[in-house]
Amino acid sequence: MPQAQPKKSQEEKRKSAIKATAKYGGMAFELLGACLAGVFIGRWIDARLDLQRPAFAVFLTILFLFAAFYLIYKQLLKD
Repeated sequence: MPQAQPKKSQEEKRKSAIKATAKYGGMAFELLGACLAGVFIGRWIDARLDLQRPAFAVFLTILFLFAAFYLIYKQLLKD
């Protein structure tokens, strides 16, 4: 027979909500940072190689985005 979970106080609920907001907000900034890193590093490489099209910028942005999705997926599985 499963035991009933004790009810959380208002303070515990508020702290739990703040923790969840910080956790998922951090994941959003992680995605944003990965995209920006891919763009800036790719543009720098494109400029150094004097390419007409932003090939590295596009490739690295997509690569960093998938890497960030993978890391977020691993974080969500851990919880």
